[in-house]
Amino acid sequence: MPVKVAMVSLASCWGCYQSLLDNHEALLDILPELDILFWHVVTDFKYKDLEGYKDGSIDVGIVEGVCRTEEDVHILKTLRKKCKTLISLGSCSTYGGIYGLLNLSTMDEALKRKFTEAESLEEPSIPDEDVPKMLDFLIPNRKIVNFEIFLPGCPVTSQNIKDALVGLLKGELPPPPNRTLCDECPREKSEVITIKQLKRDYEGIPDPKKCLLEQGYICMGPATREGCGALCTKAGMPCRGCYGPGPNVIDQGAKMISALGSIVDYEAISPEELVEKVGDVAGTFYNFFLPSGIVSKTVRKAK
Repeated sequence: MPVKVAMVSLASCWGCYQSLLDNHEALLDILPELDILFWHVVTDFKYKDLEGYKDGSIDVGIVEGVCRTEEDVHILKTLRKKCKTLISLGSCSTYGGIYGLLNLSTMDEALKRKFTEAESLEEPSIPDEDVPKMLDFLIPNRKIVNFEIFLPGCPVTSQNIKDALVGLLKGELPPPPNRTLCDECPREKSEVITIKQLKRDYEGIPDPKKCLLEQGYICMGPATREGCGALCTKAGMPCRGCYGPGPNVIDQGAKMISALGSIVDYEAISPEELVEKVGDVAGTFYNFFLPSGIVSKTVRKAK
């Protein structure tokens, strides 16, 4: 008997569901085993359709995106009631994601910037009709409802999604990560790393074999969990941390700041130069994790 599935999108770019579709022909073996009861971004389902199912009658619910509006909260809570198992799909749903950086500003500041100050605007105007009430502060979905499975990533890799779906069909849950991105990355690493120069991503041409952090690029690998296959570092780009904190890491940003601070040669780089070179501290170390961090509600006050 096919597994009953419901899928919702909250505030998101829809990239994680695109990653699901990127499995292409592999979906031919999976889709016949699924009975998709609700997927409002693909077919003409209405919220009342989801609300009409009996509580606990749906086997699996999949959530992409984060709660930015009161409507998002309602849909998330409704899906939780209807589903036996709930999957958090992507970094937005799991940690708050890039949307979480909006916590640095008030909602009035954000709306003003978006709809009246943006350089590309021709007719500045803040929408006020048929708009769900915006939440002033964004919190991770897991603080609103419970989840059984987390599949982080921006986006989640197609392979991760496929493995999770195949595992669920077999009655198996994906194993939790027990390593960091550095353990997964094939780049050569010295036993002791000392940074004498900090570089931005666009500066210089990195050695294709050597650890990017060791070359002075801010790579979030030491504070990030495994799972993506080190796709970015293999391609020559420092890890941005989209898969979230590594094992036993409470605050991903704080962990990375601590790691970076411990390997910098302060005779070559002063603390002031280090801060200046980093520039956007929140966007660098908390790009996907700010709402989940221990500093989540203090950053706005410190602004």
